[in-house]
Amino acid sequence: MNTIVKTSYIILGSALLLSSCAQEEAPTVRPDGNDRRIIFHTSLPEVTTRATEITKDLPHFFMTAFDETDSKLIVGDTLKGYFYNIKLEKEAGADKTVSDECIWPEPGQEGDQLHFFAYYPELKLGASLVNGTSTGENKMIGYKIDNFQVAPDIAEQVDFVTAYAKGSMADNLFSGINLNFRHQLSRIEVMVKGAHKSCDIEIAGVCIANAPMQGNFEFQKSDADGTWTDPVKGNAEYIFREGDAIVKVGAEPVSIMGSKIDADNENCAMLIPTTCPAWDYTNDAVNNGNGMYLNVLLRIVDKTPTTGKGKVQYPYFDNSQGPNAMDIERVYMAVDKTNGTVSKRVYKKDNAYFSDKSCTQSYTLASDDEIKEFGWAALPITAEWEPGHSYCYTLDYTSGVGVHGPDVTGNVSPKAGDPIISDRVGVSVSVNEWQGLNGSTTHTVDVPGA
Repeated sequence: MNTIVKTSYIILGSALLLSSCAQEEAPTVRPDGNDRRIIFHTSLPEVTTRATEITKDLPHFFMTAFDETDSKLIVGDTLKGYFYNIKLEKEAGADKTVSDECIWPEPGQEGDQLHFFAYYPELKLGASLVNGTSTGENKMIGYKIDNFQVAPDIAEQVDFVTAYAKGSMADNLFSGINLNFRHQLSRIEVMVKGAHKSCDIEIAGVCIANAPMQGNFEFQKSDADGTWTDPVKGNAEYIFREGDAIVKVGAEPVSIMGSKIDADNENCAMLIPTTCPAWDYTNDAVNNGNGMYLNVLLRIVDKTPTTGKGKVQYPYFDNSQGPNAMDIERVYMAVDKTNGTVSKRVYKKDNAYFSDKSCTQSYTLASDDEIKEFGWAALPITAEWEPGHSYCYTLDYTSGVGVHGPDVTGNVSPKAGDPIISDRVGVSVSVNEWQGLNGSTTHTVDVPGA
């Protein structure tokens, strides 16, 4: 039996960007040629400023410019900005942005070409804009953002867009500079479906393990997209919180990234683009190769018409699955019995429950609540993520849920790579065609015990 993981891809950038540009109003011509302030016109695809919010326009952006013809701005190997990291506020409803801090070069330099680098939103988590460097006669403009990081909590992740353009006062004094912003992250969604014939499956969270969480973004004057370098891997996760509804796996696909949504926009991860192989659990169970996998927080309840009906099968309730069965990581939720929403994430110690991780504040269970226990189930995935694209992984749990992840340590069963409830598990991963690129590829992962 096989659990099928189908991956669908949606191109965010190009079509929306063309639509946005087409709808942009014609630039306003200034009657006063003595006004040397630079006019900026912005266009962009829909910008996801949070994983759960969509903004139709940029409220502001940050701008740096460099004049490669001004030798005073080249000091050794460093390029000093003509103006540097200025925050430009866009007036509501305006079709242009101007600032007294951003002006064209002095008279006599009307032909000087300025290179403009812009980004949004504000840099956080230790990221910083770094001056460019000059290499010989080419004067390479290597402005970059160092140490860009995405938040480990998916609900706190934000989109990141950039723009590059060039122009001169002679060519663009009245028409202005068009900044066509581009998404520089990949948007990831995880959904589940599949009615298992012998058990009910409930889900309370997801982790995207070994995803690129940090990197350097380099602006390129020859490539408006820019490039990512020096990726650092980590985990992005969303564990359900107060108000989220526990997901019951059924025939129709449903998101497992939290049920708190804004309008029609579900929670999605915003991650640094990457090409990463899947975790090879057969030959590298401890994952020294840092392969990627999904870790789904779930519980399995027996529904067969036997004396075991209604009994929780996973997380394991005894050591029948091996000496290590009761030592796997567990997550506890106080869940409202009437509507299935999370009332509180709680922590267990010595058969008592607490509201804090350090287990110092006792938790009193409300009369309408029950404690539900969840464990992690891993599924290897291959990532081929490009900036400005959206990826939806749909997990089909009709025949199983996956294997124990590399976080399960030790050499006794169950151990990393072992199937969860072995007689019900098999996994294959297929990657559907990605429109606009070079056809389709398929990767198959065999799980022992199927």
